[in-house]
Amino acid sequence: MRDYKTIDIWKNVDIEEWNDWKWQVKNRIVSAEQLSKVIDISGKEQQEINACLKKFRMAITPYYSTLIDPDDINCPVRIQSIPSAKELIIQENDMSDPLGEEKDSPVENIVHRYPDRVLFLLTHKCSMYCRHCTRRRMVGEEDFSIGEETLDKAIEY
Repeated sequence: MRDYKTIDIWKNVDIEEWNDWKWQVKNRIVSAEQLSKVIDISGKEQQEINACLKKFRMAITPYYSTLIDPDDINCPVRIQSIPSAKELIIQENDMSDPLGEEKDSPVENIVHRYPDRVLFLLTHKCSMYCRHCTRRRMVGEEDFSIGEETLDKAIEY
């Protein structure tokens, strides 16, 4: 893990801010240009990221970006967080809902797969959009939280 103070864009951030989750979310890296200020990315990689961002969002918290080994293009954290052109290759057998959650959704934003519990999806916003996300069909398009009517229906269920 790199010391965030060694990265120019964060060198003046005090430790209290750095440790504040709200600051982390507010200052997420969401573009190839921002990312290039944290780690070196090649021109080709920047093009691939920009192409991918036309379809899928990227968001990496500053903290998480410091976990990326800047010298290893195969760093697992890098692969998990930075878009790749491979994401745009859709195979014939790919599924938009690989966990089959939609069939187990009796009301919007509820997944009821097991008899004694439900999964309540309150927002489509994540602090970081993992490249392997199984909910891509619903997260990342916009920062969305459910409305009161949807919330009431889900609670009633």
